[in-house]
Amino acid sequence: MTPRRNPALILGLWLTVVLLAIYSITQTRFTADMSAFLPASPSPEQQLLVDQLQRGAVSRTFLVGIDGGSGEQRAKASRQLHADLVDDPAFAAVQNGDRAHHEQARQFLFEHRYLLSPAVDAERFSVEGLTRAIGESIRELNSPLGDITRELFPRDPTGEMLALLDRHDSQAGRAGPARCCGVWSSSDQSTMLLVAQARASGSDTDGLARAAQRIQAAFDTIRGDIDPSLRLVIAGSPMFAIEARDHIKAEVTLFTTISVILVTLVLLLAYRSLPVLLAGLLPVGSGVAVGIAMVGLGFDEVHGITIGFGTALMGEAIDYSIYYFVQSRQSRVDRAGQRAGQHAWLRDYWPTVRLGLITSLIGFAALLFSGFPGLMQIGLYAMTGLLTAALVTRYVLPILGPRLPRADIAGLGRRLERPVAGLRRLRSVAVLLGALAVAVLVFQQDGLWRDTLSGLAPIDPGLEATDTRLREQLGSPSPRHLVVVKGDDREAALRAAERVTAILDQRVENGLLAGYRSPTETLPSLATQHARQAALPSGEELEQRLAQALTDLPVSPDRLPGFVDDVARQKDAAAIGLADLEGTPLWLAVAGQLPSDGKAGHAAAVITLYTDPASPSDLAALGEAIDPVESAVLIDLLAESNRLYARYLNTTLVVSVAGAAAIVLLLLLVQASPRRTLRTLLPITLAVLLVVAGHALFGGQLTLLHLVGLLLVAAIGSNYALFFQPPPGQSNGLDARTLASLTLATTTTVTAFGVLAFSSVPVLQAIGATVAPGALAAWLLAAIFAAPSDRSTPTTKQP
Repeated sequence: MTPRRNPALILGLWLTVVLLAIYSITQTRFTADMSAFLPASPSPEQQLLVDQLQRGAVSRTFLVGIDGGSGEQRAKASRQLHADLVDDPAFAAVQNGDRAHHEQARQFLFEHRYLLSPAVDAERFSVEGLTRAIGESIRELNSPLGDITRELFPRDPTGEMLALLDRHDSQAGRAGPARCCGVWSSSDQSTMLLVAQARASGSDTDGLARAAQRIQAAFDTIRGDIDPSLRLVIAGSPMFAIEARDHIKAEVTLFTTISVILVTLVLLLAYRSLPVLLAGLLPVGSGVAVGIAMVGLGFDEVHGITIGFGTALMGEAIDYSIYYFVQSRQSRVDRAGQRAGQHAWLRDYWPTVRLGLITSLIGFAALLFSGFPGLMQIGLYAMTGLLTAALVTRYVLPILGPRLPRADIAGLGRRLERPVAGLRRLRSVAVLLGALAVAVLVFQQDGLWRDTLSGLAPIDPGLEATDTRLREQLGSPSPRHLVVVKGDDREAALRAAERVTAILDQRVENGLLAGYRSPTETLPSLATQHARQAALPSGEELEQRLAQALTDLPVSPDRLPGFVDDVARQKDAAAIGLADLEGTPLWLAVAGQLPSDGKAGHAAAVITLYTDPASPSDLAALGEAIDPVESAVLIDLLAESNRLYARYLNTTLVVSVAGAAAIVLLLLLVQASPRRTLRTLLPITLAVLLVVAGHALFGGQLTLLHLVGLLLVAAIGSNYALFFQPPPGQSNGLDARTLASLTLATTTTVTAFGVLAFSSVPVLQAIGATVAPGALAAWLLAAIFAAPSDRSTPTTKQP
């Protein structure tokens, strides 16, 4: 006999929890940033990768192109857009190669050339060194660089400025963008180019979106003033993040709406009662609200993918209310009959629902150990959502349900009894299909799981093509290899980076490396700057050495007064710091290569390597070469991301297997019959095998998101398999109402998840394309392997 409970207390507690959940949701931040699918606890090397993806300069840099109109109009638009954005607080730096900014950078380098030039040492400013350096500059007067040398010679006879430029070009291993009308352009001059770095971090897609909108708004005004035919294109890593976020939001909204409408129509057709339909949605709505609130409290934000998955999860959560309303329906409509049906459902059916719920919770608990915040969110959402939906079905619907008239769909179950019984003749076929599925998986096991992070986020092919075009035109390839040097502070990181660059210089000289870009080119360590200052002679001493050095050269010391003054000034000048670069075009590149979160010991210098795809460098040898610099780590971004993904995929697979083992032990304990447990597990196992084999044959490689779908297939299939096993002592299999409820539940599940299979968002598509066929297969296989129980079968224990 079920103990009496206070209905008012139960309803009050339920409403309080739901209202608190709704309030929590209003305080929750929602995001569609795909960095949620990066690991929460990466290795030190992977942490460097994650930092670059979330906060690195590349993740905040927009590539901008202006097309259409005439060359002069495009250049004018470029200059005006630069002027509008350069003082905008949303941007840390904006560059378009404008002559004024080019001269500003050149002037900065020239004024600090003796602190920056790697050629400066005591030997260079000896009498012999001055003779050689000045003699070389005189010979350069007749070279293609003669005009530049002639202009610089009176103040820079040793050629330090040219040495700086030569070093920059040789290390970069690439040519910069072309120029047209005084600004950067494509080589054919059809596109004017700009680079804008946002202040927002790479993980702040809202901030990046606002920055992109400011670029577009400023250009729209400029276009109206110059020529309406001008066109703006924006690319770069921020645009991929923004496009992915917007695409995910749009598709989650669209498919949520479609799923809700379709499931509602199915239930309305079955119940033929609007009050029952609304009551049946209470467990789902409560589960969604509590699930989102719990994720928000646990992770401080909720990902759009979690919401999309939660909408699809409605397909399973609504099963509970279907079971209650259909299975507890009595042919009599008096109050006594209603109470009898309710008590019968709690006695005969709730234990099975409860056992299916526990197996689902165990399966989704595996995601909590995946190490990916995005998957952990889905796991927490599924567990709390399903648990809430089941509890509302168990305690709230029995209070509201008896008062609601509803259609009896037992007739559907009676019509299905004979066809379902006939499915048992297909057991041999099912076993054969399972064997074939195993053979397919064994044959294709090496390429079954995708071992890369690619494919998680939706990518617009048009945006990808634009990004590639602008990068090529800017001469800015997307680097794959980095050397990250860490230090207790910025000075320590720069010193270590200088030790690395000495090694890299040797490899460039030997042709083993095409080039590199280091922040120490523009911002040497304080120790290096002070050493160069110490190598500079005083003004009086330099005059004496210069007089001796020019004895055999066709140059009079009287022509070089600016040289002596500049050396004397820089010998006593303050060393250059990062703050000194602000306001110059040099800051954009250098600041992005010196990431720091302000914590002690968290400073770093990032050196970008440029390798020749035709003859790639031997990375293993390079790694060994930089090993003496203890704080330096060589990172292959592609390989490291693949290792990162493979590590967490393996972890998730292991915990999933552990969860499956826990489910088997639970069923053995509760059902107290290995044969009965085997009969319960066989349909679930075969359904999972068939879905995986089907993807292997027709759907391509599986990802972590397919694994999430497989967990849900197992969770849904466990409910079907448990119900298709008749209670001990019953010889006629399922009763008509139970069969009808299972059929209706399967229909809503396949409908809700089947819609997602048409999504262009890989995460949603993977889950939908896995769960929809998996749920249908689980229902069919549960029917195929269902069998009347023997009266001697041990009684099922209560979990």
